[in-house]
Amino acid sequence: MIAGPGFWDAEIERAGWSRVLSPGPADFPELAGRGSAWGRNCYTRGTDRLVIEWSGEISISAVLLNGRLRLVLSAEDLTAAIRPDTGDPDDFARPRARFF
Repeated sequence: MIAGPGFWDAEIERAGWSRVLSPGPADFPELAGRGSAWGRNCYTRGTDRLVIEWSGEISISAVLLNGRLRLVLSAEDLTAAIRPDTGDPDDFARPRARFF
């Protein structure tokens, strides 16, 4: 079970992301082909884009990071996906969340 969107908004903002309240396809092209969701939160950090889709109050149905679907099965997976980039080129090779 993962906490709801309100909890994660605070955690995501602490990791340096800014919420986009009215995202458009120009800013988030990955939204163009997405179906409906119970809730959808969009964030940016520099040139990175994060989309979290909710299927219910505490259930994540999809996480997209820069248009790539990420597998998030636990709170730890989501924490790893949103953590700040260290700038270390080898950091991306370290496990974060699993990809589909």
